Amino acid sequence: MSADSSDEQSPRFCRETRAQLPFLVSGELTGWGARVVRAHVKRCADCAAELARQEQVHAALATLRDSRPQPPAGLLEDLLARARGGSLRERAAVPARGAVSGARPAMSVAFLTVGAAASTGVGYGLYRGMRWALTHRRK
Repeated sequence: MSADSSDEQSPRFCRETRAQLPFLVSGELTGWGARVVRAHVKRCADCAAELARQEQVHAALATLRDSRPQPPAGLLEDLLARARGGSLRERAAVPARGAVSGARPAMSVAFLTVGAAASTGVGYGLYRGMRWALTHRRK
């Protein structure tokens, strides 16, 4: 049985209590609401187990927040080697990928500007041509 299906079968007050447990653990639930949840947890073994699990998760996340992540050993050397080395094909592919992906915005803007001007010119030419054809057709 999954956790969701067992939660649906638990009493309503247990479901409501479990929904409040993250707020209790983080200290956001205070006053009367916290007292009611704590009183229920003292009587209900399932909710007490869930509270213990929530406290473990909260403690684990707190240790992650306080510790500074370290990059893998040799990462800088590997990145520098990739930047310096590589075949001619790999080095030639980077500018082309950059122009398409937006990594070189000046080139992308230039292509967009030229494309917009060309499409505007074609559209205006079609408009004038159709207008001329319609006016000379009636005569």
